[in-house]
Amino acid sequence: MKKAAYFFCTFLFCFSIIACAGSYAKKIRAIEEAFYIGDIDTAVQQITPIAQDATSRDRLLYYMEAGIIYREKGDLKTSNEILLRAAQMADEIQTSVTDSTKAFFLGDPEKEFQGENFERALIRYYLALNQAMLGELVEAKRTLRKLDADLKDMKYDDAPYKQILVARYLDALISEELGEFNDARVQYKNLENFGVDRTWLARERYILAEKSHDAKDKKAYSFAKPKPIDFPNAEGVSKTGELVLFCETGKAAVKASRGKLMNDQEFVLALRAAIEIAIISEGKALSAASVIAMLGTAENPIAEFKERETLPVPNFFVNGVSLSPLLTLTNFDTMAQKNYNDNYSSYINKNVASLATKIVLGVVAAQALSNSLSNNSKNDLVGVLGSFAIGVGTGAAIAATIKPDLRSWHTLPVEFAVLRVKLPVGKYQLRPDLPLENLVSYGSDTEEVVISEGKKTVVSLRLFKRGL
Repeated sequence: MKKAAYFFCTFLFCFSIIACAGSYAKKIRAIEEAFYIGDIDTAVQQITPIAQDATSRDRLLYYMEAGIIYREKGDLKTSNEILLRAAQMADEIQTSVTDSTKAFFLGDPEKEFQGENFERALIRYYLALNQAMLGELVEAKRTLRKLDADLKDMKYDDAPYKQILVARYLDALISEELGEFNDARVQYKNLENFGVDRTWLARERYILAEKSHDAKDKKAYSFAKPKPIDFPNAEGVSKTGELVLFCETGKAAVKASRGKLMNDQEFVLALRAAIEIAIISEGKALSAASVIAMLGTAENPIAEFKERETLPVPNFFVNGVSLSPLLTLTNFDTMAQKNYNDNYSSYINKNVASLATKIVLGVVAAQALSNSLSNNSKNDLVGVLGSFAIGVGTGAAIAATIKPDLRSWHTLPVEFAVLRVKLPVGKYQLRPDLPLENLVSYGSDTEEVVISEGKKTVVSLRLFKRGL
């Protein structure tokens, strides 16, 4: 009796924690609203104390959000300090997770957030991009070596669509700038293997061949030699540099509930079978039907990613002259949604046995406590009412603890697109071919872009519709 009472009280205590805990989406809401209306200063002011004071369960995610927010403010150094710590935290969590078989008894939201592997890769991508924009190319290459190792593991152990191809392109560019031409060739080969447009790749390979004085490749890719931009009054200009534009658009999909668990036949069938097995060892006189009946209000514990806003990648003008279209190398929504859809059945299989055991143990403990109360009560009515309350409370508590983990990275874009173009040395105004009245634009689009002889000028822009 004491054991059952202890278990049941512990169960209800955990239920009360989950019921009272505010969701991550609610906590980040005000910050997100400020970020997406273009009030970046308010977003910075709000995210800073929350990230600093966050508990371990959410700290990594807040650091990921803060890294992006400081980046869009233009404070790349602070952004990198935050992202570097986030990368370290992600590594520590990955190597210290010991409860990977723990199911949904306390709810996934109660676990330490560790993110998907492609989200963790994006931390280092942004860190390297910031470093490149700050001119810290050696540091950026060092960051990308670690990222390349992660992507290489994913290449062999995970689906190809989870590759952060924009990071591989950044690696190629930085390797080229540092004279590590073979590394650049390897990354272009990787991009080819992952299905990137071959015409675009041929152009990049020709530029690399030209810089590395590779006569063989220069000849092989000569058909893709980039044409000079036709600027008015630019005849005779021989000194050139490169503009490398990284453009991000839209608001990334975030996790949402799939709805009621009982509406998903695949999950219900698997759970019923697992509950029947758990009853044999734990439930004694219980029936699977009675246990399942308690789960009427439970949510499907496996989240899904739902789209928020897709914004087509625009064309750009420099000093009024149209540039070539950008190429999207990474689409976060496609990656995240496909990941959860493709792995849905495996998520069920991984967790259903443990989930069923915890459900049955909760019912058994409540049943034992209810029987004891009925047997020991001097007042039959009190005993009956007490037992009834425990039974109702058990069903509500169990259902409430079965819910999805809806924590996800709310400040990410959807599209990651790129463009490299050779320009005469000088100063340029860079503008998207979009009406800007209802858009928020973060980055250097309002400043002059300076092109220096023989140098790459890296520009990163973020565009999305104003408001949530």
